[in-house]
Amino acid sequence: MSYWQQPSATHLAAAINLLVTLGYMAGIYWLSSIPGETDPESTLLSNIILWTPPAIQNLAHIPLFGLLAMLWYRLLNSWMKNDRLLCISAFLLATGFGILDEWHQLYVPGRYASLTDMALNALGAAFAVWLISRPARTTRQSLT
Repeated sequence: MSYWQQPSATHLAAAINLLVTLGYMAGIYWLSSIPGETDPESTLLSNIILWTPPAIQNLAHIPLFGLLAMLWYRLLNSWMKNDRLLCISAFLLATGFGILDEWHQLYVPGRYASLTDMALNALGAAFAVWLISRPARTTRQSLT
């Protein structure tokens, strides 16, 4: 008798979703680690980000953290059956990471933490969760 269970397709999908979500979070962390000052050794991506107007940089927080909330929702959906708890969890995880990311920026040369950025992170997460949860509610209401 074996003590090890073969992973099912559901376990594999959950593992892939977890890796994608954590990879996306690592990408956000990497982007926020780019110094806010020009450097002769800066990469092309660093220079593009530095040349992007601040208003566009700020607005980019909305889709960036909206997608993170969607990834958390998709990951947690296989374990949580309560829609309200699922939505709140996805929102809090994305927003919480946004707050930690802003704190991290305090220690990056030429960067700073911003309450505006935190609010835009939360707005993106909230909007994404609202978009995701609408079809689920509409489908359930039409079935009853």
